Amino acid sequence: MNIYRPTQSSNYWMFALKSLILILSLYVSALVLSKVFTFVFAIAFFLIRMLVLVAVSFMVLHFFLKILFKLDLIETIFGKRFFQRKF
Repeated sequence: MNIYRPTQSSNYWMFALKSLILILSLYVSALVLSKVFTFVFAIAFFLIRMLVLVAVSFMVLHFFLKILFKLDLIETIFGKRFFQRKF
């Protein structure tokens, strides 16, 4: 049987070449994914900001209507039976 066994010096060069290819591919993927994730995170943070703004506005409006006019906004919108449901 003739089995190819590379010399010890060529193993170092192959290891260096594979390491260089790995580092370059990680760098390129980081460049590409940074653009993609920047776009995705921008949209996600905008949507979260809008949801928080709507929720806080609703709670502040509910609080002031409850204090000033004794009007329960949550009960008016959802009804009395909404919170009495049993699952």
